[in-house]
Amino acid sequence: MKQPNNPYYYYPYAAPSTMDQQAPQTPYRADNGRAHLITGIVAGAAVAYLLSNRHVQKSIGATANKAWGAVRGEVEELKERLADVQAELDYYREKDRDSE
Repeated sequence: MKQPNNPYYYYPYAAPSTMDQQAPQTPYRADNGRAHLITGIVAGAAVAYLLSNRHVQKSIGATANKAWGAVRGEVEELKERLADVQAELDYYREKDRDSE
């Protein structure tokens, strides 16, 4: 079996060899400063525009209303199923008491 090129695979406490070391990476801020700033500004502007648009607000409200209605319906269905299970358990308990 060929061993992988990872010294930590078989012995996790092995010290890394000098051949495996890479050049130090540049800090995150220095590497991505301006690109992330511009991306954040564009994303923030897009979100602000969408949330201030009346049509988008109405569609978000309608979607949330439909989702809440679906959740309420599922909760009611779950309550009905639990009541059916409870009634079935009561039936079998009474049946078991009668047989004793």
